[in-house]
Amino acid sequence: MNEEQELRDRLAAVEVPPSRIEIDALVSAGRRRAFRRRSVQGVGGVALATALLLAVPSILTRAGAQPAAGLAEASADPTATVEPTGATDPTASPAATAWDGHCTMMELPVPGGMKDVTADAVDPAGWYVVGNSVVGQDFRPVLWTDGQPQALPVPGQSVQVTAVNSSGIAVGLVENGPQEEYVFRYEKGAYTRLRTPPGNWHVYPTPAINAGGDVVINAEPRGNSGGKDSIVLLWKAGSTTAAKLRLPDGANAYDITDDGTIVGAIYRNGVATTAYAWDQQGKGRKLKAPAGETGAAYAAEGDWATGGLWPSHSGALWNIRTGEVTDLDKEGPGQSVNAVGWVVTNGVLVRDGAAVDLSVPSGQAGFASAVSDTGLVVGQARSSDSNDHQNLGPRVWRC
Repeated sequence: MNEEQELRDRLAAVEVPPSRIEIDALVSAGRRRAFRRRSVQGVGGVALATALLLAVPSILTRAGAQPAAGLAEASADPTATVEPTGATDPTASPAATAWDGHCTMMELPVPGGMKDVTADAVDPAGWYVVGNSVVGQDFRPVLWTDGQPQALPVPGQSVQVTAVNSSGIAVGLVENGPQEEYVFRYEKGAYTRLRTPPGNWHVYPTPAINAGGDVVINAEPRGNSGGKDSIVLLWKAGSTTAAKLRLPDGANAYDITDDGTIVGAIYRNGVATTAYAWDQQGKGRKLKAPAGETGAAYAAEGDWATGGLWPSHSGALWNIRTGEVTDLDKEGPGQSVNAVGWVVTNGVLVRDGAAVDLSVPSGQAGFASAVSDTGLVVGQARSSDSNDHQNLGPRVWRC
């Protein structure tokens, strides 16, 4: 059994709120990719990772090309939202009946010499996909443009690409040993280092970018843990100087929408208490949770956000405008959402409240990482052997 699956099995018995304890310290073995994300569960003095927020790309279609069946109406306006039929059903899709319920798989080619490559994020138009390979404990970045792979330059010991927008601008992290790490922007073949405020900062978990090129991430003083004294940093498009957002104490940000809305959660004593959406002046809207549950929002697109609920460990979908929540009743947390409310949660695509089958050959299992506004899904094929779950390579599905 590999380290990632072993950790997931341990989490199944954990029923506590999500914590921000640094998960790198929890996993002495295993590759960084599976554990770089920072959302974890804590029981007493024991911390266990709960959310392996593997950002995932969608299937490749040119911006403006014919979208996948079932999203024709939504794709005409990628920012359009689907009005819920009721507060408990914001996932209803206006074109649901046009879809045949199947997702067709295609393999993503990988650059020569790279092994164990994952597809980790996609732009909303489904044109650009980013992912990573590993060498030892270090990342090596990959960019696919219209399905064609490119191994990106490696300007540091470990270079992890984590997100990309519809202009092909990618962001990620460079690490050079335990004392040097920074956020980068990759555009037109060149890396730009995004500077943090004066001081010695640890940035986490991974940067997010919107269509305009704004980048957001959290930072805490190096040596702190659990997000103590953390701040939220924003680099406006084209800037290399970070602005500290005036968000409430304990606020952590995980994504930024095209209109600049920040989604995340409020933490107290290292534990998430409430999912939130804020504007950049710090005005916030609490995202609701079912009775007895706490929530944290990890991804957003248009008017929708997704994340998790605890102690149920369920994926959640929020309408950012109203704050209303839908418990997806699927193992969570959600890590990707598109503009019409499709969610990827714990490797599963959920549409209209139902899990969608990702077609794979016999002996394999499909693991989704993200979904685009055009209804394209990106992720990995894995061995269906319960004792293995070997990565068989990056895949895309047209849904």
